[in-house]
Amino acid sequence: MFKGIVFLGTAPTRKLQEAIDYLYGYLRADDTPVQFSSRLLSIFLTCTVLATGVLLYAYHFTNVPREVSFMLGIFVLACLLWITEALPLFATALLVIGLEIIFLSNPASWGGLGFENNASPDFLFFLAPIADPVIILFLGGFMMARAVAKRKIDASIAAYMLRFFGARPQRVLLGVMVITVLFSMWISNTATTTMMITMAMPLLAGFKQVPAFEKAVMISIPVAANIGGMGTPIASPPNALAQSLLQSKGISVAFWEWMMVGIPATCLMLWIAYKIISYHFKMREVTGTVTLNPAPISASGRFVILIFLTTVILWLTEPLHGLPTAVVALIPIIAFTASGQLSGKDINGLDWSTLLLIAGGIALGKGITVSGLDTYVTRMIPTEAEYFFPVLGIATLLLSTLISNTAAVNLLMPLGISVAWGLSGQSLYFVKEICIGIALIASMGMGLPVSTPSNSIAYAHGKLTGNDFLKTGLVIGIAGTFLMLLIAYLLRLIFV
Repeated sequence: MFKGIVFLGTAPTRKLQEAIDYLYGYLRADDTPVQFSSRLLSIFLTCTVLATGVLLYAYHFTNVPREVSFMLGIFVLACLLWITEALPLFATALLVIGLEIIFLSNPASWGGLGFENNASPDFLFFLAPIADPVIILFLGGFMMARAVAKRKIDASIAAYMLRFFGARPQRVLLGVMVITVLFSMWISNTATTTMMITMAMPLLAGFKQVPAFEKAVMISIPVAANIGGMGTPIASPPNALAQSLLQSKGISVAFWEWMMVGIPATCLMLWIAYKIISYHFKMREVTGTVTLNPAPISASGRFVILIFLTTVILWLTEPLHGLPTAVVALIPIIAFTASGQLSGKDINGLDWSTLLLIAGGIALGKGITVSGLDTYVTRMIPTEAEYFFPVLGIATLLLSTLISNTAAVNLLMPLGISVAWGLSGQSLYFVKEICIGIALIASMGMGLPVSTPSNSIAYAHGKLTGNDFLKTGLVIGIAGTFLMLLIAYLLRLIFV
């Protein structure tokens, strides 16, 4: 029964109750009815009322055009829903697209909707993000990751690579972090964390009486996976969103250009994280040796490696052959599906919700720009551009620690890039700095067990406490944020 309503035992009220149960219920795969949470429904309705209030206030008590009021209401609703998670994150992203189509495009030409003075954009304008080139790029990355995991190539390669670091615990810790970073630049952080923890379990078997080493390895994996998310455009959803929003401003960032920034930042953060974890868990006092037995790679695995390397090489050499990264991403998509490396079940198991979440963030950015909301927000921001990025960076770290980093970036980056475009007089460097900086700082949000899926996976094994994440992940995140701000400031002195 829906707990928010109490009915008498009459037949009409029972029918009404059954209708509400049907309306707010949904079915599991085994057809077991599950009731809609009245708490989440209350939160959703509260968020809707607040957003509507903001919309109506802007519409009736300010001089902004109608479309600006609508977009402000949509933005506030997205903020509240992404922060509270009253709806699944991807559901909020789809809601954003739907509301933009109804209120801004107004395809049915209803009175009181659409743009006030200018022609409304076509509804296809807001549907386009679902097939944005960045979505195709990320889809190719997902398929490569799924093929690698299916053939268990990742674990075999990781075990072979770990041999080069030696058998001492300190070296093993560094090796685990380096390998995790390398994999997370090409495979999702969640998949990398799961794979590396599974591989690390045998390594820790001989150190059950040394909890410091166990904890150090277990927390180093999600930390390194988050750090590796800075390295390439496909390493994390915030990076993909940054690329797409920059392209919307006519600013192209090639795969290798991102890596020119992302790889040095990743290396610096890896070194800082290793030192902080080693110090916190007193790794110098840990003694012993570790043994490894890597599994051989099959013929199918070698085919997957060939396609993987071909795709990466073409991404890195875009200036030579001229193929856009999204077009190159079609190579693994076609090769793995046509060859049978990935089945229909594998395709269904891809992280489609993340792709929809990215599309929602792109659509939000389009709406903010086309409605003119960014112009009005820019007028309220202090003109000192040098203060804008630090404030935005700290806000990104805070939100990324408390909620999904993709949701945090979906909120901050579209507004940030629009404001940066206005504050800088359309300076390409400053806009790049804001967009890429926000994406990199979003990977620093790892101070709580719930900050990222990677953190949650490591925490679920029961060897870590929330205090461990605070004393390592939060410290690393704060250090990384200030490092990114410092690097941006120094580069601005050189290039601007």
